[in-house]
Amino acid sequence: MMAEANDTLDALNEVHGQEKPDDIGIGEWIWGALQGDFNAERSGWQIGFDMVVSLIPVVDTICDLRDLCANIRQYRKDTTNKITLFFIATTAIGFFPEIGTVVKSVLRLVWIYLKPLIKHADDILNVSKLTAAAHRACDAALPKVTEYLQHNRVVQWATHGKLPDMYKFVAKTIQEATEKLSPALLGKLLTEKFNDLKSLLNKIRLIVPSTVREHVDDLLKFVEDKQRVVTGAVQEFVQPARTVLKVVAKRLDDHAWRAQVYQTNRGWIAPISEASAVKLINAKPPKYVKKLLGPMKFPALEMEENEIKALMKMHPDHPPLNERLIETFAKNGGIRADSMVGPAKLYRVIDPSSDAAGIFWMTEADFKALKNRDEWRSKCAVKSEWNQNGWFVEYEIKSGESLPIWRGPAASQKIKGTDYYLEGGGEQVVFFPSGRDEAIQAMTRIDSKTGEAILDRGKPDQRVEFIDVTGEVVPSKLRARITDPNIKGPMETGWGASDYTVEEAKRILLTVPSLS
Repeated sequence: MMAEANDTLDALNEVHGQEKPDDIGIGEWIWGALQGDFNAERSGWQIGFDMVVSLIPVVDTICDLRDLCANIRQYRKDTTNKITLFFIATTAIGFFPEIGTVVKSVLRLVWIYLKPLIKHADDILNVSKLTAAAHRACDAALPKVTEYLQHNRVVQWATHGKLPDMYKFVAKTIQEATEKLSPALLGKLLTEKFNDLKSLLNKIRLIVPSTVREHVDDLLKFVEDKQRVVTGAVQEFVQPARTVLKVVAKRLDDHAWRAQVYQTNRGWIAPISEASAVKLINAKPPKYVKKLLGPMKFPALEMEENEIKALMKMHPDHPPLNERLIETFAKNGGIRADSMVGPAKLYRVIDPSSDAAGIFWMTEADFKALKNRDEWRSKCAVKSEWNQNGWFVEYEIKSGESLPIWRGPAASQKIKGTDYYLEGGGEQVVFFPSGRDEAIQAMTRIDSKTGEAILDRGKPDQRVEFIDVTGEVVPSKLRARITDPNIKGPMETGWGASDYTVEEAKRILLTVPSLS
């Protein structure tokens, strides 16, 4: 009993951040610990301190009850306030036994930054507003989350648990809790924690001064009177809570994947959106684009459906063709069937988001003749939003092997929203490698309008969301592994990994005259 009391006292001292003064009893010291509050006005140091000390089991229990008391105080001010009820629901999510202290602490940080963003009930009930607020809260919380997850106590805990990526662990745990969350379970968790609070209050009321006992008894009576009402009322906020949790889990999971791809692909920033590419090209046309003053130099080849079928019938061993593929070849030069006889090599320029086993290639001679990125973009007519470049792969055709291909000059590509185009004219080789790349299995993207999973052709959309050089959100798949045994790489081109840095993009856009 003495050892348990000492552990509790040590835990309380951790919560308070100082030793208990001799003139304050243990009951009053507990009561003081319950009066703390997590809010946006607390300093970064205080927030970090709370999160780290809560790794101690007794401290974690006290922090749970402190969070609950803070919500009760808000509820007493206005028992009809839907915002307060929503945040009681979010607090109760931390009471999941499976969540654990570390994940709960990450959620606490998100709630701190979410609270000031929720000003009206409509901010909760309107899914678009709620997801926007959740994203903003994640933006604000992520630096603190990173600081917390890198703290030596947390790192030791993760090492002991053999958890190589804390972001993915936290994201997965939140996702699993979201799937289990229901009105009944939320009510059960809240009831259990209310009972824990009442049990603690009944114990300390006997050992605190009478002036403090009045406050303890007042809180105790309020909890006993309103527990059932509160528990019932918060259950209607399960769906909004699930929406926020899904956003948080996806953001943390994406953060982990971005960190991984940056570590293995030095210098790569992000894919670029079509809108961003257009803005930058209009502001400062790069060397690889041509001004559109008339017909494009290499207009697209056009073939009727019966002509395409006839061509494929003549070359049954060659890759299948369709209208879209035909249009990537230039009219002046056309498309012709050929076979690459080994030993030979084909080359393809890629970035972390593009397929190594894609269908557009170039011969070894053409690849080695390229001097820089601008020449590659111009001759091969590759738009920025299609491929940010930086690496290449090599396809080997061994001696004695023959690879059926289509070849011909690349068609010019008009850049929509501008008066520019990519010239094309460089020879492209088309074939379908036998093995497709494996893509990373990120968490499913969340629809900002519905809060539900986004589907891509009937399957979960597992793209990772990036912020490009102009601040646009760009969802992108990421390559996990090249599976085709004939493909070697990726290897660096030496051209740099992005068309623009963030700083370059800012400087370019600053030169655009304001329309206001």
